[in-house]
Parts: sequence; structure tokens; C-alpha cells
Amino acid sequence: MEIQKFFKDRGLLLGYKIANAIAEVIPFELGSKIGVFGGSLAYLANPKRRLVVRNNLAPVVGTQGVYLEAFVARSFVSYAQYWFESFKMGTASRSMILSHGRSEGMESLYEAIAQGRGAIVVAPHLGNWDFGAAWFDTDRIGVNAVVEGLEPQELYEWFLELRTRFGVKPIRHDDNPMPKIVAALRANEVVAIVADRSLDASSVEVDFFSRKISMPLGPAIMALRTGAPLLPTAVFMEANGGHCMRMLPEIKVGERTNLRSDAKRLTQEIAYAFETLISQAPEQWHVFQPLFDNLNLK
Repeated sequence: MEIQKFFKDRGLLLGYKIANAIAEVIPFELGSKIGVFGGSLAYLANPKRRLVVRNNLAPVVGTQGVYLEAFVARSFVSYAQYWFESFKMGTASRSMILSHGRSEGMESLYEAIAQGRGAIVVAPHLGNWDFGAAWFDTDRIGVNAVVEGLEPQELYEWFLELRTRFGVKPIRHDDNPMPKIVAALRANEVVAIVADRSLDASSVEVDFFSRKISMPLGPAIMALRTGAPLLPTAVFMEANGGHCMRMLPEIKVGERTNLRSDAKRLTQEIAYAFETLISQAPEQWHVFQPLFDNLNLK
């Protein structure tokens, strides 16, 4: 079994490296077309994963069969395009990133940086969050990303190195991240956290698309402890390799009572903001693990 795992892990790492090498040498527009083909194949070949995506998207778009399934199929295509673009980021020039992106609602971020407060950018698994990190780097804003663990370890280390190529300073979720997060905010940098599902026991139940899920308390606790603004954000993928970084207004801390109850209240506000963002492009919500209670959709 150990030998089988060894070769499986090496094969997985090699596959990602080959995909990365191909993505680096082909243009964005061609990569998008390849993503359509690869994502469509993945949709057809993965009935169990289709069911997971169907259950996750049903509370967002409704349970009507043909309508829901169209979003499910497009989600697989969108996810394939995300991977191509993320691999591409490692060799993308500043001019290429700027020519493929635009932004909306960034005033709160620039104001926070001008005030020396740093900023906590919270996002769902929506669109291409890696492009957003590269966009910050082109703006000469230091960006740190809290990253979750991944198996095998060699693949995890390779992904960390990949993200550093486009200006991201990874903060490992499994390595006492809070001191590093606080230090980054005090250095007036951005800390980006993908926060639409919980990774550990530090979570709270929230209302989300009229259902209950667990979301991490970490972003809210960081905002309460440091005074950095909470900025809900998504980077939507558009036609021809374009992107729109859309930032919603700051989630205000408001009147304080105690840390736990304040963090829970703010986390619910984050969930509501995520609903707004996800509803704008449900097919770009890339959550391929079970999130809601099983709806038993077939």
C-alpha cells in the first residue's frame, strides 16, 4: 500500500507540473477554450462529483432540473478555466495582468492602506482568487494568503512555491498562522482568506442561502483584534480571459460586546456578503466538496 501511495502521489504531482508547463506557453484565449473542453469532459466523467456540485448549487439557483444542471455543467468548465489561469499566473507579466483585469469598489481598500490599517480580504471559492492576488501585486500592495493543507506534502510545497511566483506570501493554515497574520496587517499589507467553508474547530454555524453551514471565525476575530477592515471580495472570470475584481463595502465591526459573540455576528455578515457575490455568478462558485446537508438530488 505504501508503494502504491508513493506512485500515486508522484503521478499526481507530475500531472500538475505538466499542466503547469503547458499553461505557461499558451495564450489566455486558447487556454480558455481548452478549459471548456477539459471541464466538459470532467463533468461527463464524474457522476459522484456532479452530485456534490448539484447539492451545493441547488440552494443558490433552485432545484429545477434542467436549469440547475446547466449551472452544474458550467461549474466544471469554470473550474477547469480557473486551473489554467492559476498555472498561467506564474509567468504572467504586470502588463498582461493589468490588460486582463478591471476592478470595482476598491476605494475601501485604498483608503485602509493609506491609513496604515492593512486589510482583510475575505472571499468565497468564487472565480479566480489567485488572479486577485496577482492583481494586488501589480498595485504594489503586499498580499498574504492563508492557504489550507494539501496531500501529498510535496504537492503542497509545490503549490506554495507556485503562489510566490505571482507575488503572494503564503501563510500556512496548519502552522500557527495568527502571529504571521497580525504581523502582515501591522506592516500595512493585505491578508486574503478564502472563507466559505470551515477547516477546523474554530467555526460557527451561520445562515447561508436559507440553510445552515459552518464558517471560520478567524477573519472576524482578526478584524476585532487588529482594527483592519473586513472587505468581502470576488474575482469574476469574464470572456476572453478577462477578470473583474469586485469588492463590496467594508463590514463594520459596530458596537462590541464580547469577542465570541462579536465574531459570530461579523461572520454572519460575511456569509450574507458571500451570498451577494455568489448569486452574481453561481457557476463560478468552485466548491466540489459537500457543503450543505445532502439534498438527495439525482
